[in-house]
Amino acid sequence: MSQYQIYSTSQEAWNGMYQAICSAEKSIYWELYIFVDDEAGERFFNILEQKARAGVDVKLILDYVGSFGVSRKRAQSLKDAGVDLLFFHERKYRYRGLWKKLVSRTHRKILVVDESIGFIGGVNIDKRMKDWLDIHIQIQGRTAVRTLSRAFAKMYLICGGSKKNVRHLLKYKFRIAKEFQDIHFVFDDAHDTRSFARRKYTEALLRARERVILFSPYYFPDRKFLYALWQARKRGVKVDLLIPFRTDVRIATFAAYAWFSLMKKYGVRVHLLDTMMHGKGVIVDEEWAMIGSSNLEHGSFYDNYEANVTLADKNVVKKLKTIVEGWLQKANLLDGARWERRGAWHRFKERWAIRLYRVWHRRS
Repeated sequence: MSQYQIYSTSQEAWNGMYQAICSAEKSIYWELYIFVDDEAGERFFNILEQKARAGVDVKLILDYVGSFGVSRKRAQSLKDAGVDLLFFHERKYRYRGLWKKLVSRTHRKILVVDESIGFIGGVNIDKRMKDWLDIHIQIQGRTAVRTLSRAFAKMYLICGGSKKNVRHLLKYKFRIAKEFQDIHFVFDDAHDTRSFARRKYTEALLRARERVILFSPYYFPDRKFLYALWQARKRGVKVDLLIPFRTDVRIATFAAYAWFSLMKKYGVRVHLLDTMMHGKGVIVDEEWAMIGSSNLEHGSFYDNYEANVTLADKNVVKKLKTIVEGWLQKANLLDGARWERRGAWHRFKERWAIRLYRVWHRRS
């Protein structure tokens, strides 16, 4: 059976991933959006170089924009040590127009060690994120982790890597054996017109009987999601939305504020955390959950490569729910009456944030 370990902060996840990397004997495959050459990243870069010199197959894929903080000196040091380093910059896929090609990124956070231990979630490597609340999960079990290995291999090819270097990973199929039916992986590809993560978020609202907990640092729903949200509330389903009061992206913060009045009208309980929460996911009753890298906003649904995992093991879902409910207890429930009395300057910033956000994502 697969074994799961849930991490609720960036620091916890860093420690878990570092321990797994230290124990690696054959291979380390890591795809990441933000990997910065700072105090937090240094120990990871050092151990990756050490493992590569010891003969471990180390492959690292970083997003060119998200990991812009990696110095040329460190990148060359990794390569000299034998690390197969690729940046998501030059892509083989043709995209729907020049704009799409420019804005598309790999936002995935996947780590596979020895093809038997996998990590997936929302955690990046950057010292400013050390104290952030986040959700990352470790999955043990060769059969369950094979899908992550294949996903990494496909991104390796997209970034220009040689097929012969990942041929052994491409043999794995995107499916899980019968004994692992409590776990499924959900991948979104930037070159695709569909978003499987958005579909899962919507299905979560449609399948819920009692309660749905949504959590995301950035919030910009589309019409189908809003309709599913309205239907859930109409059936009497309780819906809690947890987001930070202030995020690291100012425009995204005010764009999220613009939806608060509608959420209150629907009867959604909006909870605001004073600390930064970077976790992304949804919990349905105590039976099903999804966590990963997909935010509840257009960029994640339509512009980026994303990786998520759905969980139906009730014990795991219960543990995840306990963590998120702990965050909810620390958050402040939005006071609807007080919110409606916010000032004109605040409303002005909301309007401009939502306009700029729509222009950036080319959505009406």
